[in-house]
Amino acid sequence: MPPADTPPNAAFIDDPAEVSDKRLDSLHFILFGPQLTFRQTFNLEASSEDPNLGFDGGVLELSTDDGNTFQDILAAGGSFAMGGYNRIISADRGSPIAGRQAWSGNSGGLITTVVNIPWFGAQGRLRWRMASDTSGSGEGWRVDTVNITACVPVPRNGDTTQPCGTPSPTPSATPPTPTPSVTPTVTPTATVTPTPTPTATATPRVTPRQRPTPRVRPTPP
Repeated sequence: MPPADTPPNAAFIDDPAEVSDKRLDSLHFILFGPQLTFRQTFNLEASSEDPNLGFDGGVLELSTDDGNTFQDILAAGGSFAMGGYNRIISADRGSPIAGRQAWSGNSGGLITTVVNIPWFGAQGRLRWRMASDTSGSGEGWRVDTVNITACVPVPRNGDTTQPCGTPSPTPSATPPTPTPSVTPTVTPTATVTPTPTPTATATPRVTPRQRPTPRVRPTPP
């Protein structure tokens, strides 16, 4: 038995040596553009000579009318982001899924598969479907750890079928980087201290006084 990833709720189906068509349906969901992630491991009869050819295999199908009709996830517009189909089922051995892409051969242990489910607004169901043919057998297929994530649609003008997505975040305004104002450097103006003008002081002129001429006195005889 292949190991479970998250027991006890891990689905497993064997691969018998006879024609079989076994199905595991999900509960219904109403989502817009969900993404499915699950873990799986398989060992199903496949060609040992052609790595692209499988005899027994598993597929994923989608219903958009609550399980009334199903079609392959790829035919419904989905796509694999990781761990998609690896072989094509032989068309000459009576397999119920003959000629389809599928998981077949040996996964070599648990692998992760991520599926982009197409946009729709009705009740949806997923179906894991495993089919075998009239020759040979394998160990089986285990599906585990199933998660569906999606956004809830917001009505636009009353239309609830509008797809939703992750809105682009509104960019927050980046405040402008202030331009530094240039503070002018004031070069100090030299203050000229006026040199006082000397005030001329008049020096009084001395008027010389005339000295009297001495009188000669006659010498007595």
